[in-house]
Amino acid sequence: MALSLRLSLFLYGAFMAMSILGVVWFVRTAPPLPQAQCANIVTPMDVIRGRLMREPKESIIGLWNCLREYKRDNFWHTTAGLWGIYAIFKVFGPFGAGTSMVLSILMGALYDEWAEPVTGYSLFAHVLGVSAEVCGGAGGWIMSYAIGREILLHYATEKMKKLQSEMDNFDGSLFRYMLFIRISPLFPNWFVNYSTALIGMPFMYFVVASTLAIQPAACMSIAMGGVLRDVGETGLDLVKLAKRGGIMAGTMTLLSLPLVPAQDWAKGVARVRRFFGINKEKAG
Repeated sequence: MALSLRLSLFLYGAFMAMSILGVVWFVRTAPPLPQAQCANIVTPMDVIRGRLMREPKESIIGLWNCLREYKRDNFWHTTAGLWGIYAIFKVFGPFGAGTSMVLSILMGALYDEWAEPVTGYSLFAHVLGVSAEVCGGAGGWIMSYAIGREILLHYATEKMKKLQSEMDNFDGSLFRYMLFIRISPLFPNWFVNYSTALIGMPFMYFVVASTLAIQPAACMSIAMGGVLRDVGETGLDLVKLAKRGGIMAGTMTLLSLPLVPAQDWAKGVARVRRFFGINKEKAG
């Protein structure tokens, strides 16, 4: 039985309230924060109000100083709290829009576990950020599948029509379309999480495409966090910074190449061949 718009909005608000209560319970039962380092840190409500996006540098540095001290004695509380906040903001995407990069940078700055020996890139931070991104997005997909149809059709009618019309250009290849809308700026990330549940997109296509598409952005954000950590701990080393930047740029390029659709590859190769006159030489 289809849900009414009013009931759908009520359930959405109820799920959000339950999540907020869970965060409050977690904070109240966690060991206390060190007051000297954590007096003025950004809170989840500050994130909703937009402070994290208005003051990203101050917010990240403040959280890093606080959580670095807290993490020394409370590693798993810190890790679970960061992962949970990241995932919750992905589930309720419109209220946490723009926080993914900031939280990924914070993870890169905070964690040096499982460090790659050449660049010092933390594989632990990478797994933490990517899993929170994908699981949070999957949570939003499932919630939208259950209660989101009337909400999106009422408040995002034009976006839903555009989403459906763009899908018709992909010759029925749902996975290729899922990958395309995940890496393109055509739709907001939260809208992709919600809307693809309503157009017949298989859940596994969503999860796999999301996992692949997030890799370049995750590498960039976490590497930036690692640079901030090094600058904060040992000062600015331009040689080390240039070396790490070059390696990470190459890594991001390699990770991005498989995301280019096969048809775009074919068009690009054809343009290169025409530019160098290869086709003409074969014809002659």
